[in-house]
Amino acid sequence: MSQDSLVPRGNRLTEAMEITSRDGLRWVAYIDGLPPERPRRFLKRTVLPRRRLRFESATESRVSPELPAGSPFLTERRLLGLLGASRLLPEFEPPPPSRAHRWRRRWQASIARARGLRAHGRRAVADAAHAAYLALEALVRGHRVRS
Repeated sequence: MSQDSLVPRGNRLTEAMEITSRDGLRWVAYIDGLPPERPRRFLKRTVLPRRRLRFESATESRVSPELPAGSPFLTERRLLGLLGASRLLPEFEPPPPSRAHRWRRRWQASIARARGLRAHGRRAVADAAHAAYLALEALVRGHRVRS
């Protein structure tokens, strides 16, 4: 990513604020949305998505340990302080698997098994039809059919 094209990479919930660190590196600060955590015993309860203050540069992503009120529309000094205390994010952060994702994986696996069974059934029917054809051909020609 070039220095001219800093764009948020996460699930952006707010407008991005651009800041420049003390070493001259440009950063974009914004509020990033995460999927909500649903406790198992309170399935009917309304749960809001989680949020975090995220910083993006051309080479790395960071997350602030706190989310102060008014983020990311804070003073540049405050944002630089939060940037200094932030932790580095790994290159790829997979989303936590949801129940719908697990259900979809099971469904796709069952579809693959059904396709395999259907192909096996087609081969079995084709083999049986070929054997019946050979037996009928032998009878028509007057040959004795071995069983």
